[in-house]
Amino acid sequence: MRNKKALAGVALLTEDGLCAGVHMDAPFPLLSVIKFPLAVAVLEKMQHAQATLTTMIPVRAEQLHTGTHSPLRDQRGRRDMEVSLEDLLRYTVTFSDNNGCDILLRLAGGPGAVTAYLREKGIKDMTVATTEKTMHGDWAIQARNRATPAATNPLLKLFYEKKLLKPDTQAFLWAAMRDSMVSPERLRNGLPPKTPLIHKTGTSMAFYKKQGNTVNDIGIVVLPDGKPLFISVLVSHGKEPKAKTEKMIARLSKTAWE
Repeated sequence: MRNKKALAGVALLTEDGLCAGVHMDAPFPLLSVIKFPLAVAVLEKMQHAQATLTTMIPVRAEQLHTGTHSPLRDQRGRRDMEVSLEDLLRYTVTFSDNNGCDILLRLAGGPGAVTAYLREKGIKDMTVATTEKTMHGDWAIQARNRATPAATNPLLKLFYEKKLLKPDTQAFLWAAMRDSMVSPERLRNGLPPKTPLIHKTGTSMAFYKKQGNTVNDIGIVVLPDGKPLFISVLVSHGKEPKAKTEKMIARLSKTAWE
């Protein structure tokens, strides 16, 4: 990462607790990475309410904002509808739908409720403070959803160890993250083909000229012996093209694998 025009934080964690990294305790903007803790928090809340993945969630046309990434809006139209919890989560986690994220945030009880959930699970240095819609307008607001690289891996580890969700919702979220092909040039590109990667990316180019871009990827890599490697790469204030930053992330995952 030398000579890179960016701030980069990297954290690696093995199943037995060995950790390594750079700038592991510095806070970084998360962007769409928040959709992972959000999904876990929503699924646990719905479990307590005895809801299922087939539970239908009302969605109003005015919640499907234009000018933001939203496969849900593009595929189903901007109209009042009902969407199953399963589909809403898949749009949000697998395809990184921003409108889906904000609908789920309301379902969770708001950003503060997600942060409270994280604190209950012992995750101290990860904060969800605002919505996707609000983040679009100001970089300083965008940076309020933040975490240290060292904080994201323990949450991934709890998820891997099946300590957060019931078996059916655990299996669903695992598959939703595994099947995500958003930004495959990052962690996925540094791994051998067909390597299981359960991950969530986050990206912002909105304030590139002033603050630089944000390019993130966190995930669980399943090694050939079946053991997990938890890896989080958070990059902000990037002044180089996004593709160049993504290649750096791929090199990091390749090195970690090796």
